Order: sequence, then C-alpha cells, then structure tokens
Amino acid sequence: MTHTLSPAERLDRAVDGLLDGLSPSVASAAAGLDAAMRPLVAVAAGLRSSLVVPPASSRFEARLGTRLASPAERDPIGWALRHPGRLIVTGAVGSAVGVGVTAYAVWRSSRRAGAAHRLLHR
Repeated sequence: MTHTLSPAERLDRAVDGLLDGLSPSVASAAAGLDAAMRPLVAVAAGLRSSLVVPPASSRFEARLGTRLASPAERDPIGWALRHPGRLIVTGAVGSAVGVGVTAYAVWRSSRRAGAAHRLLHR
C-alpha cells in the first residue's frame, strides 16, 4: 500500500533537504513540490541565512560547559536561604496567578449559572 504525501509533508521534506545543505530548487524538486509551493522553500532559505547564530565568547562557553558538567543543585532549602528575595517573589507571583485563575473560574461559572437560570424561567 503506497501513501501519497500531503503538501505539508512534501514541504517538510523540502525544508529538511534545505537544512541538509541542498539549494532551494534542488530541495523543492527532490521533495516533489509543485510550482506554487516552491517560493515557501525560497523564503525558508532566506530566513535561515538571515538568522545567523550570534558569536559566543570563549569565557561564556567555558562557564556554560562548567555549569552543564557540574551536578545539579539538590538542596532547595540552601538555595532558598541564599536567595530569600527570589523565594518571596516566586511565592507572590504564584499566589497572584492562583488567585487570578480562581477569580476567573468563579466569574465564568457565575455568568453561566445566571444565563442558564434566565433560560429556564422563560
């Protein structure tokens, strides 16, 4: 049983070819794209070339490597004692989000209950 590829699957294959180093025209032809979809591959190629990776300094790379190689901190109490301000802000933001979600849920349920009540008494 053969499966014909959808236009989205063919476009995905063309972008994969583009990422593998093929030119936009070769990637489009290899994926079997029709003429209407080929400009999308050209746009993807232009976007890829314009979004270059910013250079990182050797100091940044060394710090990142050290951080990734070191074991994760497993002492949440020690972290909280060293950063009490962050802990307070985190708790305040979490509480505010919880209160906001609860208030919205109560407001929505009271509006729905009122509408149902009005419909029943018509």
